[in-house]
Amino acid sequence: MGKMRWLGALAACAGLLLWGSSLPVDAQGQQVLVIQGGTLIDGNGGAPLANSVIVVQGDRITAVGAAGQVQIPAGAEVIDASGKWVLPGLMDAKSNWYWQYAEPALFWGVTTAFSSGGRNDLGSATRDAINHGVFPGSRLFQTFVAIRGRGPDGARRDSYVPGQGNKFVATPEEVVQWVNNAIEGGADFITFGDGNGPVEMWAAGIAEAERYNKAIVFRAMGPQTRAREVCEMGDGIVMVHTGNVGAQIATDEEKWASYIGLPPDAYSDMDEAKMHTMIEHLVGCNAYIEPDLMAADRGFHRNWARVQQENREFLNDPNLAAYYPQQSYVGVIENSKSPETYLDPDELEIRRQGFLNHVRFLKAYVDAGGKIVPASDNPQTHPGLGLHQEITAFVEDVGLTPMQAILSATLWTAEGYKVDGDLGTVEEGKLADIIVLNANPLQNILNLREIDTVIKNGDVIDRTYNPDFVGGMFGNNDLSDNWAVIGDAGWMRALKNATWQPNARNGRFAAVGGIDSEKALTPGIEAITPYTLIRGTGDTDMRITGFHFVTGSQAYIRDQAIPTAVDSRTEIRVTIPASVLAEAGKHPITIKNPEPLVNPRWGDTSNPAYVLVPFEFTTAYSHNRF
Repeated sequence: MGKMRWLGALAACAGLLLWGSSLPVDAQGQQVLVIQGGTLIDGNGGAPLANSVIVVQGDRITAVGAAGQVQIPAGAEVIDASGKWVLPGLMDAKSNWYWQYAEPALFWGVTTAFSSGGRNDLGSATRDAINHGVFPGSRLFQTFVAIRGRGPDGARRDSYVPGQGNKFVATPEEVVQWVNNAIEGGADFITFGDGNGPVEMWAAGIAEAERYNKAIVFRAMGPQTRAREVCEMGDGIVMVHTGNVGAQIATDEEKWASYIGLPPDAYSDMDEAKMHTMIEHLVGCNAYIEPDLMAADRGFHRNWARVQQENREFLNDPNLAAYYPQQSYVGVIENSKSPETYLDPDELEIRRQGFLNHVRFLKAYVDAGGKIVPASDNPQTHPGLGLHQEITAFVEDVGLTPMQAILSATLWTAEGYKVDGDLGTVEEGKLADIIVLNANPLQNILNLREIDTVIKNGDVIDRTYNPDFVGGMFGNNDLSDNWAVIGDAGWMRALKNATWQPNARNGRFAAVGGIDSEKALTPGIEAITPYTLIRGTGDTDMRITGFHFVTGSQAYIRDQAIPTAVDSRTEIRVTIPASVLAEAGKHPITIKNPEPLVNPRWGDTSNPAYVLVPFEFTTAYSHNRF
């Protein structure tokens, strides 16, 4: 992006940092930037400071104060913020990050995002590529894998596939193991993905995360564990979707005992006394409540028609539209339809009353000293814009003051994720993530969108979109949000259900033969090992498991045939050439079977599997252990 944009895909792949080269430097060789004359809202909640001066050296703020009290280094580049407002960069408390979010997030002043949906090695690769300037994007904090419960009887299927998805566990020992796996895999914080497990199981995981001083995100939807129980297990936990509090403060709790839905229906018969008791409980454990109003309570906000219009206009910039997947855009448009179009009158009334009670609970929580944090919950909303819509709802629907809403998107979120030592406020010693506004957000929260300048890590960001944005290098394709290791998994399962005969043998009358059969069927890929290989790795052997492999099966990577050895109908060994692994990104592997095919309507080529190749500076990854 512009002034600090990565200069070309070739340079990006070489990993050479060219950012900020035009800024003046001090005696120690650091960039020096001064923001002068603006009214500072520093994120601590105090009175704004008029005619402020902020000095940035390198990536840190080295001085903050009023004009005349702060010495401006000689030769510094000065941004004249006279008549403008200066704030900390905004923080998205839950962005289920996909590659196309990077530029829009920065455009809207979102300098930090927390990705609480488990992204495994992909999360580490993306985070570290952004940190090293390969392509622009918000400062990312990643969880490695979301840890979920297998139900009261432990029978819920574990659908985790190495390299992707959630891990389903049934015992305290498994939770502890996967907390450690997440940390070893590069997790910045720990995510517990639901409340579908007993309290003692989650308590073990929370204790382990706290032992490492990791922030904790809990999607405590139940049915076994919700906000009340999570609160009793630890302090300062971020509770997604308000921790399904509504089910525990209803007049008839039994009616909502099995409710795990995201909409606010359970609040529809909220008991006033229970509400205040719950608030006291949650304030006592310093819970950070993440309500996700734009995602879960959509349609009932005071100004929903404005939200719908904003969503339609999101792709008006042709440079963004040049690469942004239409599927992602249309998904948000569909998500923001008026509830009258999909709810019957009775459902509509329950949800409307649930929303009104939900926001009343949130206001009472903040009034009592509690803290709520805003999130886009992409892909439910558009990146960047969705966070602003949530912050606006905090003011227009919940009833927070604009200052409280700003705190929620800066200091409070930084505290909840335990990064307030570096981020969340404009103070000496903090990382220089700053936005400059053209209008006063304390006068009207919509002015928070009147962004003049975005500074991240001390670098001024050019907010123009690049139609050739290279951030999709770790995506499976440029058409959707898919990032799975095993592509087209639904198609693959349908193929297996329709055609796989596990006990077939060679023979004259066999519908399908064995490995040496002349009758080949369409192959399918179910897993690959390893699934992550760091850039610069030499020739590497890989094992592919699946079905319908025959002696003539041939593996391809990006249409290049690679050495292939078929061991059985379900296993193949291939060699990934060093030439392929010299390029960071996602590399698709497919298996092609020789013709003629028994059932040609499925084609001769398998579904793809994707080898992730992070840059060599990636700080942590799974080493294909998990």
